[in-house]
Parts: sequence; structure tokens; C-alpha cells
Amino acid sequence: MATPKPQVVIKYVTVERHIPASLKRQPPPIWSKPGGPQVTGDLLDRGDVNEAGLRVCTAQIKKINQWDKGT
Repeated sequence: MATPKPQVVIKYVTVERHIPASLKRQPPPIWSKPGGPQVTGDLLDRGDVNEAGLRVCTAQIKKINQWDKGT
């Protein structure tokens, strides 16, 4: 009696990866003042707000890239 040939079973598994919610939050809102900037301090405030928003976005992009690499 011959030994039956081993069979290979292939199983496909779909892996869904989603970006964590903490990395999808919106950056701070842009600076806005009715009537626009009126004094020099307004321009400084706008620059500070914009810089803070860029820092948040940069940090999120770095975290997303780390997450995507699986670290």
C-alpha cells in the first residue's frame, strides 16, 4: 500500500490595519481674529498659533510613520 502524498493547505487571512484614532485628531485651529490683525502683537500671536499647529502636525506624522513601520 502506497503512502498518500502530503497535501499543502493554504489559508488566506486578510489583515486590516487602521491608523489609531489618537493619530487622526485635528491640529489646532488656525488663528483668526475678526477684522484681521490690528496690532503687532496680533501678528506674533498668529505666528505662535501657526507654529504650534505645525509642531502638532509634525509630531503626528512622525508617530504615523513609526506606527506604519510597526515599531
